Amino acid sequence: MIIRTIKPSDFNFIIGLAALENIKYSKKDLKRIIDFEPEGCFIAVDGEQRLGIVTTITYGTVGWIGNLLVEKSTRRCGTGTKLVKEALEYMQKKGVKIPKLYCFPKRILFYRRLGFKTEINVQVMVGKGKKIAFSEVKKLSENTLHEMLLLDKKIFGADRSQLLCKLHQEFPKNCFAAYHKKKLVGYIMANGSEDEYELGPWVCLPEYQNRYAEQLLRAGINSLDTKIIDLSTPLNNKMIEEVLVNYSFKKQGIAVRMGCRESSLGNLESVLGIAGLDKG
Repeated sequence: MIIRTIKPSDFNFIIGLAALENIKYSKKDLKRIIDFEPEGCFIAVDGEQRLGIVTTITYGTVGWIGNLLVEKSTRRCGTGTKLVKEALEYMQKKGVKIPKLYCFPKRILFYRRLGFKTEINVQVMVGKGKKIAFSEVKKLSENTLHEMLLLDKKIFGADRSQLLCKLHQEFPKNCFAAYHKKKLVGYIMANGSEDEYELGPWVCLPEYQNRYAEQLLRAGINSLDTKIIDLSTPLNNKMIEEVLVNYSFKKQGIAVRMGCRESSLGNLESVLGIAGLDKG
């Protein structure tokens, strides 16, 4: 078995492998993921047989492992472990000191054996876009993008400008901001393809959530009319759960954030919705 970087010729294999885990990817989705970190996305192969993949994305000293997918026939044979170790080695070379990931509960023991510890739980929700009125928020423009990036860095604890600028460039109609007395206090973004989108990040400073959080959500839902919406939110936030139920979001399961190093990354009180779990 060897591990190499992922190529476009691997996309059909990845799409099929992901479908077995009820994950829907298009070639456009995969290209977006690979383009963020082309040297940090790996596939394990044995001769002509593809065995599994792992992707990464780095934000300075913070790195994220995503999309660890392994063929069922080769599980428990060390493929997943080798892929994760390759990802960790790559991130270390990039200067990452805080590796993190999201996984489903059944994978916790696997990652614990590799040195990861449980940090927080998130609720995975699914809803549908529809035409709905919103107020007090407006489209996030190029002129205010820099302000949003500064706020995101403060809240997330690392610089995600590469990711967020790319999302804004590709999905400008799905990005909204809330201002209070000319101060940026919240924003929401979305990305996806075909009929399925991820809504997030959805962020609002705590002292302004009662006024602007729901309006940001309404703007995002309105922009995704008829689309299936995936949204992950911090668990046990009653305000978020009540709001999402009002808009017919259904609970799909729990995901767990895990990390290799002790860190107080980010300001979770401001985070209402998480972007793709594979990208942090």
